[in-house]
Amino acid sequence: MNKNLKEITDWLSSVIGTQNFNLEPLREEASSRKYFRISTDEKTFVLVDNSENKEQAAKFLYSSKLLINSSVNIPETYAFSEDLRFMLIQDLGEHTLDAPSDVDDKEILLKALKQLSLIYFCDQDILKSCTKNSLFEQTEAFSEFCLEQGCNENEIKALESLREQLVEDLLNQQFIPVHNDFERRNLMIYRNELFVIDFQDLNVGPIGIDLASLLFEHDMDYPKELLEEVLSIHIRNSGLQIEADEMMNHIMVALSHRSMRIVGTFNNYFKNGKLLNRKKDIKKFLSRICLGLGYLEKPQLKIIEKIL
Repeated sequence: MNKNLKEITDWLSSVIGTQNFNLEPLREEASSRKYFRISTDEKTFVLVDNSENKEQAAKFLYSSKLLINSSVNIPETYAFSEDLRFMLIQDLGEHTLDAPSDVDDKEILLKALKQLSLIYFCDQDILKSCTKNSLFEQTEAFSEFCLEQGCNENEIKALESLREQLVEDLLNQQFIPVHNDFERRNLMIYRNELFVIDFQDLNVGPIGIDLASLLFEHDMDYPKELLEEVLSIHIRNSGLQIEADEMMNHIMVALSHRSMRIVGTFNNYFKNGKLLNRKKDIKKFLSRICLGLGYLEKPQLKIIEKIL
């Protein structure tokens, strides 16, 4: 038994009171965390190994308290190690909602937006807020990606101007608590209720961020009529004082910025030999940038289309 596995099994045995369990690795995520399904004769759990980033574990535990206080459906945390390396949490099953589901898209979106409304009411006074610098830095790696794709000096300057414009537009949006990765791979149906997972990046940010993640996810293309319907319901049910057209503009700004951030982040992962199974998603996120820039009538759209 290697040292890492022994540390996992020793801690787990001390928590659940038995050495009679099976340990199964779960899917790789775009983070340094590792996930395992733990099966005993009576119950299953999910074990999270934060060996490379214990700060994320602290953020997860802190965010979970805020979300519970706001009545958001999240997995229960049963135990965590003193050094925060290990956490034992509720097992919500096999499939996130990016996999085929018996639940129709409208129902999923409405259930998700209901949870998003509850996230809005988290205590934002004690959450870290996005800043101009942090938002601008998030898309820095995208510029490097574009250079590697053969963009010339003038095109890079135009994209730098776009990065600045998007940040200014984001700063003009209403700032509220946001999940920061509110897409279907971070949503699960458990006992007919929708649950939110991977919420450790909860902070205060532009209102368009989570709506862009959900409504214009890279693997999902919803009919325009469905998007308009669920967005209208969400604005009304959340008590937001904003017109649907203005909200859609906010979403498209956030979609462009978010997709640029993801392309740059993935590109860095790939260069380090990580998450190579997600290479096919680069074109999908570039297409989402094109969608956002086209809606916003940004001239830099032509540069992204050339890369695509």
